[in-house]
Amino acid sequence: MRRLVLSFLVLTLVAGTARGLVINGGTGTENFTAPPGTGNPGFANVGDNGIYLGNYSGQFWVLTVTHIGAGSIVLNGNTYPAVSGSSIIVRNQDNSTTDLTLFRIASDPGLPNITLLSGANPALNSTIRMVGDGRTEGASTFTQWGITTNPGANDDVWTAGAGTDKSGYTTVAGAGMRWGDSRMSGTASYDIGTGVTSSFYMNYTSAAGRTMAQVGDSGGAAFYFNSGNSTWYLAGVLGAIGTFGSGQSPDNQPANTAVFGNVTLAASIPSYHSFITTAIPEPSTYAALAGALALLGTAWFRRRRTVAR
Repeated sequence: MRRLVLSFLVLTLVAGTARGLVINGGTGTENFTAPPGTGNPGFANVGDNGIYLGNYSGQFWVLTVTHIGAGSIVLNGNTYPAVSGSSIIVRNQDNSTTDLTLFRIASDPGLPNITLLSGANPALNSTIRMVGDGRTEGASTFTQWGITTNPGANDDVWTAGAGTDKSGYTTVAGAGMRWGDSRMSGTASYDIGTGVTSSFYMNYTSAAGRTMAQVGDSGGAAFYFNSGNSTWYLAGVLGAIGTFGSGQSPDNQPANTAVFGNVTLAASIPSYHSFITTAIPEPSTYAALAGALALLGTAWFRRRRTVAR
């Protein structure tokens, strides 16, 4: 596993703000309803601040990222506050914290249980179906930039429409929860101050339909379909995006853009499957961890600047 040097896009998570993922070739209007039939990985289970895992022995569990925290989740237009004291930070084998947090909600949203991927991460180049509520591309926001590189750090100049050095999208506010597909590209770890977190990542390329997370997508889902048993699995939780920054050429990528060559990182469910499935059926097992996460009113993806590519 390689360690990516990251910084993250600042973000405030508020229900009803910018929503949607960025899809290459899209117009910001597609994929706001669940995919039909067997293409639906569990769209309704993904809320504004996490993923509803299901009903376990009469307790209703949500998984989110620690940098959001155990506040509440909106599902199908209904707000479900976290049960006080129910939050459990997922731990590494050395008991250090990660960017994953479990919490309970008091009432049943009436949704099916999500199946968690165990064992290994999806194979390289596997399709990953993301669901999130971050910013999106607009109807005509495809952009090409000419870039003037300078010798210092984070001082390159990106000029829209003045060349073809880099291409992608400027982003705008969307209209609701959205899904889109990408490809498994590799494994990594990240740490934004909530603990080193094992993850996998998806490269954002110019392939038609290729999708990237954006500001607002923290806590969204990365699903994987196993064609052998025709089952969708939750493989990861969207946690960070990677943009061109310090230590690279070019650097200083403009804010609120999705540029080919960026990446999306998802905290790995297989890496933490044992902890999660032990904590959910028997919450008392990790009662000492409950309440370890302070309730956060804001969350953030600090701007991530990739050094290794």
